[in-house]
Amino acid sequence: MNEFNISKQTKYVYAMSGMGRDMMYALYANFLIVFLTDALGLPNWQLIAVGTIIAVSRIWDAINDPMMGTIVDNTQSKYGKFKPWILIGALSSAIIFVLLFQDLGLSGTAFIWVFGILYVLSGMTFTMNDISYWSMYPSFTTNPKERESIGSLARIFASVGMFITIALVPIIYQNASVGPIQSFSIIAIVIAIIFVISQIILFIFVKQPKNKIAEADTKKSTLKDMVRVIFKNDQLLVIIVAIFLFNCGYFITTALGIYFFNYDFNKYGGAEFTIFSAILAISQLTALITFPIIMKKMTRKMLFTISVAMIAIGYIIFMSVGYILPLNMLFIGLAGLVLFSGQGFIQVLVLVMLADTIEYGQWKLGTRNESIVFAINPFVTKLATSVQVFVVSITLAMSGLNEGVINPLTTARRLNPNMTTEQSRALIASNVTPEMLLQLRSAMIILPLILIIISYVIYRWKYRIDAKMYQKITDDLMKRIENNA
Repeated sequence: MNEFNISKQTKYVYAMSGMGRDMMYALYANFLIVFLTDALGLPNWQLIAVGTIIAVSRIWDAINDPMMGTIVDNTQSKYGKFKPWILIGALSSAIIFVLLFQDLGLSGTAFIWVFGILYVLSGMTFTMNDISYWSMYPSFTTNPKERESIGSLARIFASVGMFITIALVPIIYQNASVGPIQSFSIIAIVIAIIFVISQIILFIFVKQPKNKIAEADTKKSTLKDMVRVIFKNDQLLVIIVAIFLFNCGYFITTALGIYFFNYDFNKYGGAEFTIFSAILAISQLTALITFPIIMKKMTRKMLFTISVAMIAIGYIIFMSVGYILPLNMLFIGLAGLVLFSGQGFIQVLVLVMLADTIEYGQWKLGTRNESIVFAINPFVTKLATSVQVFVVSITLAMSGLNEGVINPLTTARRLNPNMTTEQSRALIASNVTPEMLLQLRSAMIILPLILIIISYVIYRWKYRIDAKMYQKITDDLMKRIENNA
């Protein structure tokens, strides 16, 4: 096996820069709908319209993401092909994200039009950064163990950024004296600044080592070749479908989590969601840190199977609280610990397997397309996010939670900025019904579990790049390079 080493500075700067990125994306992915419901107080028709806009906008992303990957693959500059787009994407997307979390004083159809334009732009600009960032990762090395180590470290810092946002935002916007609207505005500005600074540091300090396989003189893909690159790489297609279904399930759960704590557990304004986020952080970070060690003792398929079993057990415990098990933080925390530990392992497994499809495509098709392949990751993530937002919007509207519970609370807090936590919880309790909560719990747990199980079946059925096959692929690629030298 040919090894291409990466310096510790590059390794850690690259990984740490992911923290700012995921702080921004966590706010965007997990709290945009919360901002629209709990701060702006959108009625049902606008909420459903927003969910529809987000879902439909991904049709453009289906074209834009791989197209951006092709552009990055063919970029030539003194800074390389990745860094320019990392920086341009960070600066432009930070501005759009901040605008999405502002009260622009619009209502009705004017609000829908402006939101739609900003949301489409947010996807296009973040794509520039996201594709370039993750495309850089497999170019560092083709050593599987080193690649697993870098992927694990990058996911650790990305997860830290996500956890900081998820844990702190609810406490800030629910308890700040300035009110939810201004709180979200300030939060968005602060996180956007952190995001941009982290990407500037990456631009300056990350150095790419020489990688013979990555730099082999293979035919570069054009936009016309893009579809062929994706659909001829059968292992990439398997990962696309599996990631999409898995992310849909996981994202729906995390997005509805804040609504579960606010209106089902009825701990609005409390620290319970932050405690749960800390459990989520500990479980996922433990999984990410121990991943390289565990991979020395078992195959990827074995770990994938164990992880899905853990996720299923976690969902079953979560669904049982309040119905079979007591509705308290002990059992909710236990469910989260098991569920998110399994999810943490799968995060890294998917990243590494996606990277492996790059060499597989190079071996099979004769072209190396890091950026096109890694354009799939943000595309699938955003597509899953659009499904998440649509499901969340429909769940809140159709269950009656939005206009029956959330809107009255939002109105009451606007009229009385000094409303206490006890008063908020009493208002929630007086309006919520068991039917609302059952629909919320079903969308949050049962639907995601079904999607994740289907994802696992597809992966086990169709994915076949194991350690032995990957060794053969890289050996064959090196022989081709030596023969053409």
